[in-house]
Amino acid sequence: MNFLNRSISLKLLLSVVFSVLVITGFYFGFDSRRALSDRNLLTGEPVVEGIVAVHNFNVNYSPDELEVMADEAELAVPIFLSRNEQTGSLSSDNIRELILLATGDNELAGYFGGRVSNLYTTGIIDLEALRRSSDGSRAVIDDNPVEKNVSELFTLTEARDDIRLDLERRGVLSEKISVILDLIVPDLAVDAQAREVAVQERIANLPVVKREFQTGEEILPPGGLFTEEISSYWDAMVLSPLGSQGIIEHGIAKTALAALLLLLGFLYMRKEQDFFSVSEVFLLFTIWGLTMGLTILLFRSGVQELSIFSFTMLGASLTSVFFHSRARKNTTNFAWFLTAIFAAIFALPSSHPMATFFIGLIPACIVATSIKELSDIGTNRAMTLGMASSVGVYWLLSAAGSSGSMHFNSVIWIALLGLPLVVVGTVKVITHPLELLFHVATARTYERLGNDDHPLRAQLRRDARGTYNHSDLVAELASDAALELGADEKLTMIGGKFHDIGKLINPEMFIENITNPDENSPHNSMPPLKSARIIIDHVHKGVELAEKYQFPTDIKDIIEQHHGDTSARFFLEKARREVPPGGEFDEEMFHYHGPKPQSLEAALVMLADSVSSGVIGLGNEASSEEQAVLISRIIQERSDEGQFDECKLTESMLRRVAHVFLDKLTITEERVSNFPHGN
Repeated sequence: MNFLNRSISLKLLLSVVFSVLVITGFYFGFDSRRALSDRNLLTGEPVVEGIVAVHNFNVNYSPDELEVMADEAELAVPIFLSRNEQTGSLSSDNIRELILLATGDNELAGYFGGRVSNLYTTGIIDLEALRRSSDGSRAVIDDNPVEKNVSELFTLTEARDDIRLDLERRGVLSEKISVILDLIVPDLAVDAQAREVAVQERIANLPVVKREFQTGEEILPPGGLFTEEISSYWDAMVLSPLGSQGIIEHGIAKTALAALLLLLGFLYMRKEQDFFSVSEVFLLFTIWGLTMGLTILLFRSGVQELSIFSFTMLGASLTSVFFHSRARKNTTNFAWFLTAIFAAIFALPSSHPMATFFIGLIPACIVATSIKELSDIGTNRAMTLGMASSVGVYWLLSAAGSSGSMHFNSVIWIALLGLPLVVVGTVKVITHPLELLFHVATARTYERLGNDDHPLRAQLRRDARGTYNHSDLVAELASDAALELGADEKLTMIGGKFHDIGKLINPEMFIENITNPDENSPHNSMPPLKSARIIIDHVHKGVELAEKYQFPTDIKDIIEQHHGDTSARFFLEKARREVPPGGEFDEEMFHYHGPKPQSLEAALVMLADSVSSGVIGLGNEASSEEQAVLISRIIQERSDEGQFDECKLTESMLRRVAHVFLDKLTITEERVSNFPHGN
């Protein structure tokens, strides 16, 4: 029981650890912001039910809109001009003195000095230089908040033309006029740096949020058209919840739902602990971990059409291939159960949850049912039905409006027809490496091992004919009993055929391979302990051969457990008889090393092995009543020894097994009673 308890504890621990890894992968692998609608909306189409904000969110200006706003803001910033106060006073003084020297008329000189001073009061600019840096119509002089129109300022040309005409009219010599006009220079210059600072400040203060929506606020009334503007609101609601907290809460909520779904699968595994080995737990989570990883890659591909597809078909197919015989009566339903759970998990972050669920579930279950035996006919059928069901389900969903505007296109067709081909091909390629890696059998494994051309079976037939015939009888009896109890008939059959392969090491030491054993047995001249060790060691030798030929774990377990911790009784009794009075010996030296059978299959092989040997020992003349008594006694002895304490073989089941053995047993060889045959 300690072995069983440790195994269960390890499986539970692994299940919890792997479940946490799957949930963590779900949280970080999928974008939590996409699952807000199960439809696509086309610009210009009416939305019958309207659109309502499902959470608080902001609608931001797009980069293009921000760029246009920045250009407009830059144009709105006036020209920055800086005034040189000394230029105006110096120019007017120089002109006054020059005119006074030229005309000797103090009044005229004062007149023109005032005229020029008035021009500088308004400001003189070089318009050509100004237009090289800006074409604005408003200007700010020396950071004065009152803006001026550029047309209100004097251009250099205007100022000089005005003074020239006045000088000519008042009779100033022409050769002096050009000198006077050269003294009129701009006192206003463009301050590009100051304007750039103002532009950047204006752009920095531009609004980023175009509009704010509160939860429940109407975005589009029922029947309204889905315009470009509404589309931008929709995208903002779907892709950009307000603040990171909303995203985190949304992700946590969906991850909690995914964890709840996974818990259902975990509880199912817990219920089925009797047939899940540690290696099978590893394999199961490897299969669905690979399924989740590939689905995440599809989800993050950026191709919108692929957002509704998942790789549940791969997980379902591999689960069916590896576990269809593990679930005894109906493993395909087990594959369907996990497929439904993961299809629901993958639907949670999808923008099309209903479509994602049904496309991930129905074709996957159909393919899993078809491919479970991995036969050529089955794989061809799986590909055909996978493609047909994928197209059919998608067409029904599209016709019902679930997929919205995602009509059939090249990407959709490639996904619908290509995914079943890729999955079936992948299953064919990776099944055998997974068999070798995890030592778990499939139907193809049973087919290979059940073939009588297997090297070990061929060697048994050649070198140990008696063991070969005995193994066939054990396989027949055990598989009939497995069929009666609803256990794994194929596993029991293969386990029975190979349970005694360890006898190939010394076949001549076992009674079924000895002609006239009363006279020719090598054990007649051996100490009983040595004989017992040779007999007992065939279990260990069988496990070594199973490992050498890469048998799956469940077959090796049957080989190792088919004697449990029973004794080599004949030699134990012989040793007792040879012990001198008062002498002692260690009975444990005459016992097999176990463990006791951990599964129904191993227990049935043990019983079939014991019963077939015992009944044959009765001889051909034994009546049905004698056989029934012997069968009942052997089964009861094994039960009383506690050989079935670690597997679920109940008293009522043992009675059914006894009836099967009595009905099906056929004597195929004569064996001498009370001689060692491994019991």
